Amino acid sequence: MVRTMVWWTVAAASAILSIFFLFVGISLCRAAYDLENPYQFILTFFSSNFIILISAVILLGVVLRMIGRLRQGHSPAAVDSPRLTPDSSESLAPHDQSNS
Repeated sequence: MVRTMVWWTVAAASAILSIFFLFVGISLCRAAYDLENPYQFILTFFSSNFIILISAVILLGVVLRMIGRLRQGHSPAAVDSPRLTPDSSESLAPHDQSNS
């Protein structure tokens, strides 16, 4: 249950942070049009679009992971419990093992 809560907390924090930087990128893009120097405009415009692109991709990834996690429908105990793999020596019957 703790791992599930940590996962949702990290996912929500990532979504909030990417939304914040998405708005920062949009406001920076709007501010670029007020610049007088064309070189500053080009650099500010492309850097703001890069910030918007990265923020949108991170937000999309987080949202898709959240949707996938909700669609799985696993109980918290099934998600948090480790999967045990049998040891190869346990799978053999006692008469199948050779005595050396």
